[in-house]
Amino acid sequence: MLPLKMSSVHVFVVVLVLTSVIGIAAKRFRSFSDFIDDSLYDESSQELNLKKGEVWVVLVAGSNGWYNYRHQSDVCHAYQVLRKHRIPEENIITMMYDDIADNTHNPYPGKIFNVPNGRDVYAGVKIDYSGSHVTPENFLAVLSGNKLAVKGGNGKVVKSTSDDRIFVYFTDHGGIGLVSFPDSILTAKDLNDELKNMHAKRKFEKLVFYMEACESGSMFSEILPSNIDVYAVTAANDHESSWGCFCHNKMELPCLADCFSISWLLDTEKENLYKETLARQFSIIKNLTDKSHVMHYGDMAITHDHVADFMSGSLLLIEAKIRESVAWPSRDVYLRMLEKQLHEAERESDRQILRHKITKLKMIKMMINHKIVCVCEIKLMKRKYLETFLISLVQAIVPHNPQYHFVKHIPFKIISLNCFDQVVKAFHQSCFHFGHLSTKT
Repeated sequence: MLPLKMSSVHVFVVVLVLTSVIGIAAKRFRSFSDFIDDSLYDESSQELNLKKGEVWVVLVAGSNGWYNYRHQSDVCHAYQVLRKHRIPEENIITMMYDDIADNTHNPYPGKIFNVPNGRDVYAGVKIDYSGSHVTPENFLAVLSGNKLAVKGGNGKVVKSTSDDRIFVYFTDHGGIGLVSFPDSILTAKDLNDELKNMHAKRKFEKLVFYMEACESGSMFSEILPSNIDVYAVTAANDHESSWGCFCHNKMELPCLADCFSISWLLDTEKENLYKETLARQFSIIKNLTDKSHVMHYGDMAITHDHVADFMSGSLLLIEAKIRESVAWPSRDVYLRMLEKQLHEAERESDRQILRHKITKLKMIKMMINHKIVCVCEIKLMKRKYLETFLISLVQAIVPHNPQYHFVKHIPFKIISLNCFDQVVKAFHQSCFHFGHLSTKT
């Protein structure tokens, strides 16, 4: 039973759950013109990273399902780029569900692409944690080097010292104060607590964290300290969607990439990382990702370091070809794919089936007034039910209260991290499973 009287803080925290749930899959998509179709690497370059210590990398795609193709594609591309930059294989830990390359929907069995007509980025990727082993608990254990806490996978963890540098890249759906894993969530409190704990135990010299997710800024804004040698870059601020791209492609694939992610990946491919600073890369990414506000947090002194300090073991010279691409809004991804299939269908029987699906989907979209991201009919109905439930919950907590309109319509920041963390976890465990909001078709 909920108490009859609740403070404004409690009301705001409960409604933050609503905001997080609705926003968790509300990713949008845009066109993106700068991508590499093929890159020429100078494999004869000499190793120039003379800094003391090693570079460790953790790559995480937190989603699963065919329509979340772009997240695992981004991680595979990141793996290829970092390996080309001579990060040792044994120093890269990769977490991804691994249900894309051999998915029955994949017209290119065993292959994954991050840009239209580009190279297969799946070949050679070493996946350390896949399927049900892609969890927030394993991620934090891997990052902190806690081998005893790891469950499943190959047991590989970061074995860093106080002389080492760590680069973390995470991509998935997100909401205010949390990001998704296939069957669970990682909260801002748990992530930042672990970063502070690692700093206290001298687990790194410096750590750089790139995060692709909606409302990803809320994972660090006013939470990440500036004195623990951690620098974080996010695809969006604390209250907006991030964007994806290459949704309209001739390869018969879902959206291939996320715009923030492909921006830093392509820049990392083509730049001399021993001359480019993190500040310079941030500026480039920010300019390219113009539909959301790319943000950075933490220790700004780290921005003066070179990108190579966290993403390279040697100097690479790369040439890039630039082409044009077009994308779709996230809420229309499934509908647009059906319409594309209808346009290309040759048999009338196939066209009739597709027309029926499109008509049904459009009716459902009208029912929810375009408020929830569309990926399939069942997901839409579940999200509509969830939204209705949470609005009713707010009305029950603040009936006939002038705060109701304010609570329902005004975006919030997390004002009590501990309280929010407890509420969102309890809601996740007892009411609605946030992990199930990710597309699993």
